[in-house]
Amino acid sequence: MGVGMEVPELMTAQQVGRLLGVSTETLRKWRAKRKCLPYVRVGRHIRYRAADVAAFVERGTVMPA
Repeated sequence: MGVGMEVPELMTAQQVGRLLGVSTETLRKWRAKRKCLPYVRVGRHIRYRAADVAAFVERGTVMPA
């Protein structure tokens, strides 16, 4: 990795599921449908960048009029 390159925090599907209040099966279905939550494949493992999860939550935030 280059000098000054920041390594993102990677979260497991279990961690993301708990945070979002959904099951890991729901996350799997979202991946299959290419729903808007980006993920990283590390070998056979699926990981989510913490910043991507935060952005996903932010995009879903609805502000009252």
